[in-house]
Amino acid sequence: MKKLFSLLFILISLLLVSCVETKDYVVLPKLDNMSRAEIIEKLDKLDIHYYFRFEKRLYSSSEQYDKFIRYGEDLNAYDKVALGSDIYVYTTALHLPTEFPELTMDFDYEGKTYEKDGIERVTLASSIDGDTAHFYTQSGQYMKVRYLGIDTPESTYEKEPWGKAASDFMKNLLYNAKVIVLEKGDGSKDTYGRDLAYVWVDGKLANLLVVQNGYSSSTISVKSKYYDAFNDAELLVMQTGRRVYGEIDPNYDYENRKFIN
Repeated sequence: MKKLFSLLFILISLLLVSCVETKDYVVLPKLDNMSRAEIIEKLDKLDIHYYFRFEKRLYSSSEQYDKFIRYGEDLNAYDKVALGSDIYVYTTALHLPTEFPELTMDFDYEGKTYEKDGIERVTLASSIDGDTAHFYTQSGQYMKVRYLGIDTPESTYEKEPWGKAASDFMKNLLYNAKVIVLEKGDGSKDTYGRDLAYVWVDGKLANLLVVQNGYSSSTISVKSKYYDAFNDAELLVMQTGRRVYGEIDPNYDYENRKFIN
């Protein structure tokens, strides 16, 4: 009798196991209007490998950033994919970071001159573009300055995407500044004879602000005392896909290579 019960138990167990459906796939969820953070929370629950990519497009409002667009490789919500599959997820560009490690002037500029001390409070003569401006020193000397650590798109002789936006950004900083201070880099000049310098505007480093706002990648030397600040900002902004990192310039005619406004 015991042998019979044991046999029946084994048969029933085998029957139950055979009735259990073993899934070797996952169903892709619907991600419409989700942010990357929401998408991560959703997809982390699935046994797949997913990778984010940016969908290059023109934006008309800030509300369009950080939104799901589509799955890659013609996949759609509710499609079944094999466990462990590699999936691409396309989103719009992300919002720019709003917070960065604070960087402040670690020097006093009162009574100092650029020629002697490498530091001087100056007066704006004209802002040329995103990385070039002209100033007057306290003694009235006219200085042409090329900003260290950045290389914004062209907006004068050549016209490049985001060039005018970068130029307007810098002009807004300089023309509204109360205090502008130049800090010499290594003392060298560029091929056009312009002084290579850091430009502090009301206590903030304008060169760095350009990188933080996505108008230029960092070109700063690893020997610079500001290297970490520039490098960290570049890495954060690069991950957003904004401006020079892939976003379409709404004020640029790409076909005729000119600015619209």
